[in-house]
Amino acid sequence: MNIYLMYFAESLGLEFLAPQGVLGLIILVIGLIFSLMMFYVAYISVREMYSNTSLSSTERKKNEQKEKIARLYPQS
Repeated sequence: MNIYLMYFAESLGLEFLAPQGVLGLIILVIGLIFSLMMFYVAYISVREMYSNTSLSSTERKKNEQKEKIARLYPQS
């Protein structure tokens, strides 16, 4: 059964997608970069979620952001 599956890709002409092929290697590298980016995003979100900043500083930042938005879009 394994021998049949091994030759199945060759019969379809898909050997260029194998990890030894050029396109297969490119796909592996892109997958590695994508995986590293996803781990980085997860790390940043966890770090942001459990940050050591006090509640007052986050509230102050939100108020400053609201003030800046209000200056950009004044109510008339």
